[in-house]
Amino acid sequence: MPSHGATIIDGIPVIVKDGVMFAFQSGSATIRLGTYDSTTNKAVWDLNTDSAEWLASYRQSLASRSRK
Repeated sequence: MPSHGATIIDGIPVIVKDGVMFAFQSGSATIRLGTYDSTTNKAVWDLNTDSAEWLASYRQSLASRSRK
């Protein structure tokens, strides 16, 4: 995770640009996860097939790392 540019929202690392949340991942196409309003600190998740697959794989990798 970079020291700047990534934010943790609902326990998920994302990059927020102009109010749009993108999945944090290096070396791949950006995946839009939803929108984020910084004034109210509200995230609206918009999970389509690409983002749902990314979220499932992220949660799976997170679970495997926490079982040590």
